[in-house]
Amino acid sequence: MLDETRGARYERCKPYMERQGLDVLVAISPENVLYFAETYIQTQTSIRERLAITVMPLASEPAIIACKIEEPTVEAETWISDRRYFVELQCSPIAMLADVIKEKHLENKRIGIELNYLMATYYQELITLLPNAEFVQCARIFDQVRAVKELREIKQLSYAGLNTVRAMEAAVRMSRVGDSENDLAVRIIKNMFDNGCQAIEFMCLGSGRRSEMAHCSPSPDVRLEDGSVIHIDYGGRFNHYNSDIARGILIGKPNEKHLDVYKRLTNCYVRGIEQLRPGARACDIYQFTKEQFEKEKIPFTMSLVGHGLGIGVHELPMLVPSETKGLEEDMMLCYELRTIVDGHRYHIEDLIHITEKGCEVLSQPKLDTTMPWIQPDLF
Repeated sequence: MLDETRGARYERCKPYMERQGLDVLVAISPENVLYFAETYIQTQTSIRERLAITVMPLASEPAIIACKIEEPTVEAETWISDRRYFVELQCSPIAMLADVIKEKHLENKRIGIELNYLMATYYQELITLLPNAEFVQCARIFDQVRAVKELREIKQLSYAGLNTVRAMEAAVRMSRVGDSENDLAVRIIKNMFDNGCQAIEFMCLGSGRRSEMAHCSPSPDVRLEDGSVIHIDYGGRFNHYNSDIARGILIGKPNEKHLDVYKRLTNCYVRGIEQLRPGARACDIYQFTKEQFEKEKIPFTMSLVGHGLGIGVHELPMLVPSETKGLEEDMMLCYELRTIVDGHRYHIEDLIHITEKGCEVLSQPKLDTTMPWIQPDLF
C-alpha cells in the first residue's frame, strides 16, 4: 500500500521530475490542487479566474497560492507551510506565482505546469513575467501519480460506488410505469444524499428513444412507458471522490428484445472483467472487448471501454486502443460497455479494484448483471 503521510503524494512526483528534467511542478486544476495540497477550495471550480496554485520544487520547499477569501480553509486543511494569499481583482495570482518562482531561483529552469488547464490569458501573463523559463506540460505526471490509489481512497471510492448502485436500485423499486423520468431521477438523488453523497456530479437519464442520447437530462414531461427501457449513467461526489455507475432498466411488461440485447451485452461484460488484472495492457483489454461484441453480434462503437476514477471522473488508466501501459495493483477503474440497437441505448458500468492477482467489483457485493426492472402493477 502507498504511504498516506501528508506530503507523500508530492514525494511520489519527484522520480518523474528527475526522469523528465523538471525543476518544479505547478498544479493549477481543482483536482490536482486538492490531491497534492490536500485542501478543497470550492470556488476554484465555480469561479475559474480565482486560481489556486500548488508549487512543488524538486529541491526546495513547496508553496500554495490562494485567494485571500479562502485563507481560513487553506489554513485549516493544507500540510504546506508556505502559504501565500492574493486579494482578488487587486493582485494577479500569476504575478504571485512568478514571484515564488523567482524567490526559489527557478526563473531560468524547466517548469512543469498544467498547460491543458491554464487559461490562455494567464499563460500569456506568465511567459511575459518569466521569459527565460521553459514551460512543459506535466498533466501526465499528475495523472500517473493519482492512478494508483491509497487505501483511504480505495475505501472512499468503494463506499461511493456501492451506495450509488443502492440508491438507483432502491429508486427503481419505488417507481411505477407512468412515472416521469424526473420522478425516478429525484428518488435516486434523494437516496444518494441520504447515503452520504454531497453533490450530484452528473445525471444522464433517458427512456425509450431518448435513451439513445448519451447524456440525456431527465424530463418531467416524459413518462416511463410500459415495455420500454431506460438508460442511466450517473455519479456523485462523496468526500471529494466520485462515483460513476450505468445501467439499462426495464419498464413494466418484460420485452424479450431488450432482455436479449442486454444479456448479450453483459456476456461481454463478464468476460471482459475477467481480463482485468495487473500487467494487462489497456489496449489489449479494449481489443478483447471489441472481439466479444463481434461474437455476440451486437454493434461496437465505443472509443473507450473504461477509465480510472477518483477525484476526477476520468483518470488513468484509460482503456483505449492507444494506451499501452499495463494495469497496476490498487488502480480503481470503471469498466463500462454500451451498445445501441434500433434506437435504444443499453449500458452497464461498475467500479473495479485491481488486486494483486486479478480484480474485484466494489460497486456490488456480488456481481449481478440482471437488468433492473420497474415492475408493472398487478391490477
